[in-house]
Amino acid sequence: MPGVRLNLSGSGASMSVGPRGASVSFGKRGTYANFGLPGTGLSYRTRLDRASSSSRQRAQQAEANAQLRDELEREVEALNSAVDAIINIHLLTPDPRTGHTYSELLNYYRELALKPYAVPAPVRPDKPLPLSEPPRPDDDHGRGFIGRVFESADARQERQRLNLERWQLEVEMCQQENALTLKRYQTARQLWAEQYSHWQYDAAEHDKKIQHTAEDIDRRFAADSGYFESLLTEVLQATDWPRETLVAFQVEPERSVIMIEIDCPEVEDMPTSTVRLNAKGTEILEKEISQKAVRERYALHVHGILMRVAGMAFCALPFEKVVISGYTQRISKQSGFLEDEYIVSARINRRDFEALNFNNLECVNPVEAFERFEVQRRMNSTYLFQSITPLSA
Repeated sequence: MPGVRLNLSGSGASMSVGPRGASVSFGKRGTYANFGLPGTGLSYRTRLDRASSSSRQRAQQAEANAQLRDELEREVEALNSAVDAIINIHLLTPDPRTGHTYSELLNYYRELALKPYAVPAPVRPDKPLPLSEPPRPDDDHGRGFIGRVFESADARQERQRLNLERWQLEVEMCQQENALTLKRYQTARQLWAEQYSHWQYDAAEHDKKIQHTAEDIDRRFAADSGYFESLLTEVLQATDWPRETLVAFQVEPERSVIMIEIDCPEVEDMPTSTVRLNAKGTEILEKEISQKAVRERYALHVHGILMRVAGMAFCALPFEKVVISGYTQRISKQSGFLEDEYIVSARINRRDFEALNFNNLECVNPVEAFERFEVQRRMNSTYLFQSITPLSA
């Protein structure tokens, strides 16, 4: 049944009437008006089946106390801010002139590549001191005062024999402990000698590598695409986006080119309405916008994403050209499979990009801004996109 949705649950059945995103639901717990703002994850819900006196009471309360109006105004502001962040994402485009220069990155690269060997040398174990052997007991050892007077010759001989046995056992234990300690030291010493030999080799190899690197470090820097890609990756990962954005890129430092591809959202993901507070400040009103306006929002968002990423690339890397393309994923009418469909592609020179007024991006329309660059797109006056072949470097 079009426009009607049933929800069956343990608390009873309920029915909703109305288009997706805005509806009236009838159920066991009452009648509610529901509407959400597609593409933002935000929604609003209010009960309709209260007595008219309750509505009057709420209106009187709103007039007497501005708390309700302030609360609804904050919600409207949050909804509109979420939409603005999507539509005007180009406002976050950085000025490329604030990024690092080629010479600055080269100096930093040299510091990293020519660092001295920082691994500390293995510590040589200290040779332990042997334990001193206990002294041999004399004939009177262990004889008390009474024993001196009453100890018999046999008792004295037995006492001296036991003292001698205990002393011999202590000497033997001391010798065994010293032998074990010496063995442990010799093992540790041998291990240290091996580790120190490896450390000396690694340190010497590092010094050789530094010496070799220093001879052609400028050439290595100019061709180290992995280094430049790591810099751009760090910048992109540290950036906040209003929604998930997938970016793939490749750097060709020898040609001073950055090639970027962006998986753009679908037009169906765009917010399709606007919200405002009613004159009394008691209700949030939603108004659907035209399909053309939705597509215009989509065009601004797509071009804004490309503009922002291009600015980040120019800001992160001192290269002269960015080739950037945006695509969506559509079901192919030929194959029935999900395929990438490119909708806009641009070849941007740094000089042309830096000519934008980054102090006044509020007055820049990202769709029109791309007309300053070499752009490939098939978009009509109502912002309908058709598939294109992306530009190459």
